[in-house]
Amino acid sequence: MEFLWSWLRDKPSQPTRVPTDTVIPLHTVDNQKMFTNIVMDLSLQFDHVLDADKLVGALTRLLEKPGWRKLGARIRRDESGRYEYHVPAAYTKERPAIDLSQTKYDISLAEHPIGSTLPRPNDTVQVTGDPKQYGSLFLSNNSPTTIDDWLYADRAQIVLHLVFFEDATLITFTWLHTFLDAISLHTLIDAWTAMLEGREQDIPEFYGEFEDPLATLGVTPDPKLSGEGFEEEDFILKDCVVAGWKFILFVFYMLWDLLIYRKEEIHYIIIPPTFFSGLRTEAMASLTAPFPDPKNAPPLTPNKTNPQTPFLSDGDILCAWWNRLITASLPRAPKPSRTIQILNVFNMQDVLRITEPPLLPADCAYVANCVTTVQSFFTLHELLSLPLGHVAARLRADLVLQTTRPQLEARWKLHREEEARSGYPPLYGSGDMQLSPFSNWQKAKVFEVDFGGAVVGTGREGEAARPVYVMPGATVRGMPLRMSGNLSGRDAQGNWWVGGILTAETWGNVRKAVEMLNAQVDVEAEAEARCV
Repeated sequence: MEFLWSWLRDKPSQPTRVPTDTVIPLHTVDNQKMFTNIVMDLSLQFDHVLDADKLVGALTRLLEKPGWRKLGARIRRDESGRYEYHVPAAYTKERPAIDLSQTKYDISLAEHPIGSTLPRPNDTVQVTGDPKQYGSLFLSNNSPTTIDDWLYADRAQIVLHLVFFEDATLITFTWLHTFLDAISLHTLIDAWTAMLEGREQDIPEFYGEFEDPLATLGVTPDPKLSGEGFEEEDFILKDCVVAGWKFILFVFYMLWDLLIYRKEEIHYIIIPPTFFSGLRTEAMASLTAPFPDPKNAPPLTPNKTNPQTPFLSDGDILCAWWNRLITASLPRAPKPSRTIQILNVFNMQDVLRITEPPLLPADCAYVANCVTTVQSFFTLHELLSLPLGHVAARLRADLVLQTTRPQLEARWKLHREEEARSGYPPLYGSGDMQLSPFSNWQKAKVFEVDFGGAVVGTGREGEAARPVYVMPGATVRGMPLRMSGNLSGRDAQGNWWVGGILTAETWGNVRKAVEMLNAQVDVEAEAEARCV
């Protein structure tokens, strides 16, 4: 009884509401249960010494601008359990716009026991160390890991940790996923950079401060108000919702895998430009070959610059390559007929700006979540036996088919209905499927961040300062992210960085596969040298 009373007494409570705060309910997409369970980190390494006052000052001034002030809000839960933002009337030393911490070392990065181990491209395909081993270097001791770290503290949404060495600067940006997605992160950093460089006139107007621009997405419109060109459709996957015994089977497979293979690791694969060039050549060449099953052949997307040539993005090819690699590396191979669902994260902003009725203005900044998913289904046999280009072409075709405005509306209509019924969004596929989520951050252009406006050092002022190491990370509770992948982008030397969360056994097999790839490249290089 004493223990129970102690637990009740020590249960945390939210800070007392400040009467002058402006209260704004979270937007529809932001308020999803999935996002409240994910805390994101983005760690960047710069081979420059950056000025902390300039960096922090520019970001703070940005969050003083109309609309942009919302980004310094505190998150709270109202009496009904719904989340809302509390925006201070003024940012002060006691209630700052950002949650800032700093560490300084009077040594070079190479002299630090962890800093010296940070990965660097070496012209081979290589597997990096687990970012968790770098956590004590990039993160502060009280870095948030759950939504409670915001709810029960007067903590700003943006958590910024700066680490300074004599020859380098490390920056980690931490946020709750309810706050923004990767494209909005790019929008925020772009505006931050403009403020840093004295280009305040280039900072776009903030959109969606109070009103939710996506409130009508998936809501059947009044035909009189919908405008010409709006056509309501059924969602293409509406008959593929996993429910009943199929859902039980899906959960069983997932829990069984978690029980048998308990240890997970996060690593990235650095892919040099020469190797990727070979992948692209292989993928495009395979598109000239007929598909094994013409009835199920995906329509090829024409290249806008050359309609006679099919289009595959770099992300399509890398997503296909990554999923073939990790599926072939599973410690215990599923049966050939088992369904593999590649679940691509898709940002809707561009579509919602250019289609009728537009939900987002073309020239404004929208900093929030605006993502959905695109489903692609393969059997294990198909994924591993089809040529690389055929797998990538199916990913591209599914993206084109499922991301039209009518399909987005239809998807979100089902999403709203299922969430209202069960509290969770619908799951599409089959009960026996292996889920493989994939997020492409290339459009976020994180490797192109330039903090040159904060460079210090004689003769280096104004020099471009772009990150040489970019590592997205996440702390998740309540749902497994095993088999998920992320393409963080391409660095200044043309190296692609792709990785994710796999079992330790799977990563062991991936390493062996990478060693074989490098050996094959060496053999081909030697053969080519002999021919010359």
